[in-house]
Amino acid sequence: MQTAGVHHVGLSVTNVKRSKDFYMDLFGWKEVGADQKLGYVFLSDGKNTITPWHQSQSGYNRTHAGLHHLALAVNGIEELMRAERMLRKKKIRIHYDRIVPITEGTQAAELYFFDPDGICVELFSDAGDEGLQPPVQHGPSCLLGE
Repeated sequence: MQTAGVHHVGLSVTNVKRSKDFYMDLFGWKEVGADQKLGYVFLSDGKNTITPWHQSQSGYNRTHAGLHHLALAVNGIEELMRAERMLRKKKIRIHYDRIVPITEGTQAAELYFFDPDGICVELFSDAGDEGLQPPVQHGPSCLLGE
């Protein structure tokens, strides 16, 4: 079996409207489909699509099977730094409280934050880790340790 890319990523959320507003406001994504009766919405930037589904009664719990984190690429460290400023201005909780390298000895940098349900979102730049200290020793930053 051969795949041709990811069509969309479904997120189990507690409030579809709140999640829709969050992702549309933050990323400028557009609604490209929805079903209020079934409780979902498709949001897209024209390339990536996520689907918040109202299926949860409580926020994210990393002890349950499911999505570990949602990783989205950005175009370079400047965009990552701009995203960090925007998140701080909007008072959105940033994991590690800073931009971090993906792991020791690489060139990639990342910024992790949490959506309204506590789902971890990663913004990934393939360059820009110069001088950054890894938050996790001997492993990727997406281990999401404190």
